[in-house]
Amino acid sequence: MGPLLEYILFGVLTSANLALGLYFSFAKRSKKAGTDEMFLASRSLGSFPLAMSVLASMMSALGVVGFVAHYYYYGFYFNWAFLSQIVVLPMVMNVMVPLLYRQRVTSIFEPPSL
Repeated sequence: MGPLLEYILFGVLTSANLALGLYFSFAKRSKKAGTDEMFLASRSLGSFPLAMSVLASMMSALGVVGFVAHYYYYGFYFNWAFLSQIVVLPMVMNVMVPLLYRQRVTSIFEPPSL
């Protein structure tokens, strides 16, 4: 891919994200949005968009480059760690997430209400 095509692709993707953000910003202006609406989406977000949001928050460019360097240097031994997710992921989905949702926890750093 040539440099001109890369700049065009970058411009198109950036413009699309900007247009999408502006559309949803101005489309919601009809009603007054409080902090619950802006920060938590009124707790009406589905599980897939929520998971994608968490994934985007947890990943960084440095992490992506770091994984590539790790695979290059050590090989694919890191993939064995993903096998534990087969056991842990259903437990987190069915036990931890509903528990935290019922307690209305907004962050893992929030102190528990006893």
